[in-house]
Formats: sequence, C-alpha cells, structure tokens
Amino acid sequence: MKIEYRLMLGVTVFLGIVAVVYWFTSYEDSGTVMLVFGGAAYGILGSFLLLQYLRRQRIPRPEDRHDATQADGAGEVAFFPNASIWPAGMGLGFVLIATGLIFGAWFWVLGLIVVVGAIIGFSVEADARG
Repeated sequence: MKIEYRLMLGVTVFLGIVAVVYWFTSYEDSGTVMLVFGGAAYGILGSFLLLQYLRRQRIPRPEDRHDATQADGAGEVAFFPNASIWPAGMGLGFVLIATGLIFGAWFWVLGLIVVVGAIIGFSVEADARG
C-alpha cells in the first residue's frame, strides 16, 4: 500500500496546486470548487491507505517488496460474493426514488420500500454465506 497512498496523496497535492493556479488565473468559482473537492476526495482516500499501511506496522505486502516471488502472494485473497439480484433491486429502488422527484412523492414510498427490502435481502444473503 506504500505506492498507493503516495500516489493518492500526490494527486491531492497536485489538485491543490492546480486549484490555486486556476483560481488566480480565471476567478471562476465552480471549477475551483470542483478541483478542491476532487483533491479532498483523493486526500481522504490517500489518508485511509496511509492509515492501513501504518496499521499493519509497516509490514510490506508482497506487491511492495522488490525481492518477492509469485509464491509469496499465494493463498486466500478475500471473499468474493456470489451472483446476487439484490444490487439490481437497490438500483431499481433508487430509480423509483429519483422518479419521485419528477412525478410525485408517492414514487418515493415505493422506492424506499424496494430499497429497504433489497438492503435487508442483501444483508441476509451475505450473513447466510456460511
């Protein structure tokens, strides 16, 4: 994670410098705000990766070591969920909620019911993976 957090914090610094230069050359508010928020988002991600690296007591991963072999990275990587219908249900619910902004608040109720049901279904499915 050493490379990742350095990259993200570097992008944060770059976007901060670009935002300052952009402001003083254009005096345009929206572009400057977007650059600042983009830099803040990269800063949050870089800080998270830095904390993860420090949490591991600076033990390098095989990806961070130059003398590592493929065998060093062998083993279980992580849990990857099976195919599930619940993310599509959440998406449908959010579409119904967004439709409620156009056609009326009663779509919000339908959308919230679908979203809450999909979240519950997804949680139960993930909990029952045994």
